[in-house]
Amino acid sequence: MVIYTDNNSKYKLNEKVIKLLDIYVGKELSDQEVEKIISEDKIVRGKEYLLRLLSRRIYSRYEISKKLNSKEYPENIISNLIFWLESNNYINDELFASMWAQFRLQNKPIGRYKLNQELRIKGINQEIIQKVIDKTYNEIDEITLARNLIEKKFESAKIKNIKIDPKKIYNLLLRRGFSGEVSKNIYNELNNENTVISNK
Repeated sequence: MVIYTDNNSKYKLNEKVIKLLDIYVGKELSDQEVEKIISEDKIVRGKEYLLRLLSRRIYSRYEISKKLNSKEYPENIISNLIFWLESNNYINDELFASMWAQFRLQNKPIGRYKLNQELRIKGINQEIIQKVIDKTYNEIDEITLARNLIEKKFESAKIKNIKIDPKKIYNLLLRRGFSGEVSKNIYNELNNENTVISNK
């Protein structure tokens, strides 16, 4: 169903809104009623869009806001939709941050500095970030993560018969957000094991 306004613009309504607000062909509407109907329609469409989005993966509050902005939803509608998501536990930044941390550490181990940076980009509050980081790195220390990371590098190098340069490993660990102390410890371990330094 399509509604027409006084300025001859038209707006196609979602079927759910038609039933919800008892709209029928030929019904005359005031400007206020039209505004309310269109607002309600955008909310319904927004909810449907967000449920499709969240069926694929979890999102942070900030990411959801960016998605809605890109769809040109008005700010008041965005606030309404985010409130609805949070009220129904469809989004939870602490849960998102915890899941992101576990995903990153299981797939490509990173240090706390890198994790902090990634979660800030996702729009997570610093207090939540710190809480998640403390919990994550209490369960598994950074030195163990760093060893797990370079282990894969050594396995690959062994197959390809490539010599490993400890300095390159040190720089890799820094790029992955491991602390200077952790990176230096790994560097020293490699040198103590008499790893041959590549000239390449």
